[in-house]
Parts: sequence; C-alpha cells; structure tokens
Amino acid sequence: MQENQYEKIRVLFFKLIEETKELSDNEFENIVNQVFKENESFTPAMKERLTIDIAKMRSKILN
Repeated sequence: MQENQYEKIRVLFFKLIEETKELSDNEFENIVNQVFKENESFTPAMKERLTIDIAKMRSKILN
C-alpha cells in the first residue's frame, strides 16, 4: 500500500475516533478489529502500524 493511501486511511480513522469518543476502549477496539477483519488488503505490518497510530490519535483526542 502506498504512503498516500496510508495517510488517507489514517484520516478516515481520525474521523472515526472523533465520531466515537463516547465509546469505551473495548467497544472502539472491537470496531477497529472489525474494520481489519473486513478489509483483507491490510497486511500484518500495515495493521500493526495503523494500530499504533490509531492508539496515539485516540489518546490525544480523549485526553
């Protein structure tokens, strides 16, 4: 996956985080896992990188 595609995905997750602030961490994690499960184009490395970025973004937004 190209870097510009990765950035677009990050923006989508940022919007998701903004819209789901009221969810618990477990509820949000379930959503992210479902997205990963439904989108087979994410490689394991991409999932790992996104997971780290999503956790950082969510932490900044919620704190």
